[in-house]
Amino acid sequence: MAAALRDLLASPLGARLGLESISTYRGAAPVQRLGTFVLALVRLLVWSLRGGRRVAHVHSAVRGSLYRKAVIVGLAKALGCRVVLHVHAGVGDIAAFDTRVGPLSRALFRGAFATADRVLSVSTAGAREIEARFGATNVLVVPNAAPFVDARRPTPRGGAMSVLYMGGFLDPAKGGRVLLEALRPLVERCPPARVVLAGPGEPPAEAHELLRSSAVTWAGWLDPDAKERLFSTAEVFVLPSLSEGLPVALLEAMAYARAIVATAVGGVPEVLDDGTDALLVPPGDPNSLVEAIVTLLEDRDRRRELGVAARERARRLNDGDVFAPLEALYKELAR
Repeated sequence: MAAALRDLLASPLGARLGLESISTYRGAAPVQRLGTFVLALVRLLVWSLRGGRRVAHVHSAVRGSLYRKAVIVGLAKALGCRVVLHVHAGVGDIAAFDTRVGPLSRALFRGAFATADRVLSVSTAGAREIEARFGATNVLVVPNAAPFVDARRPTPRGGAMSVLYMGGFLDPAKGGRVLLEALRPLVERCPPARVVLAGPGEPPAEAHELLRSSAVTWAGWLDPDAKERLFSTAEVFVLPSLSEGLPVALLEAMAYARAIVATAVGGVPEVLDDGTDALLVPPGDPNSLVEAIVTLLEDRDRRRELGVAARERARRLNDGDVFAPLEALYKELAR
């Protein structure tokens, strides 16, 4: 979600409308997190007093994020702002979270959704889940924006073909363990391939033997330069998620014109057509992952074709499905 916000702020829409950001969560220590949230409330108060019609676009996931953003929504409305509540979580995360909360928490969330002037989701599936779980009505779908990547920048070639996964192992919904099941048959069938695993958390014990080989590398958390290098050299980007909203890593792969293998979950099949922009497979199926990745590793022309199509889809997504609807919504609420 933080990456999605950075891309929105850096977009032509962000520059044109002078969008500003207020962070509500930062740091590992509880005291630091509390301080960040209190400071966010103060900043929201000051911002709302500047005059003119104010539109607060509140971005939320689930768990702690939704608690914080429910408070933000209530305060923003009390200060006279128009409020957009934008949920980035996938269907599985929304459902699992809803089953764990008590009646008071559920009432808080329902109140936030009812109070907001508009509720958005990054996927149609997520919108329907929000409506069913929290009583929201007429949830609009506005996906995340893809980052801008200079298409003229050459992509380095040579050496072993690289398969890139960036979901890490902290969140089971990212499908990292499913990918691990696919790695052994993958490297056996395509020995020239090199698989790079990256993201938060540490690889589980079952990955250690694979990591001792030269075929699989653990890159850990990536800074922007490292991420750019990996996207620039990867032949195939793989997203094996079990549940998603619309992941920014996928949008980045599209912007970099990478050939993509992804699971058909959340907003993924809404922005990528199987066989045209990417190869989509069922979630939780390592055999399908292997077959799709091997298909692309063995066909350079197919990789290029899918990559070009994905980048063009990212451009159309930004212009028609993200920036235009958001600008129209902001102007409508600011009247």
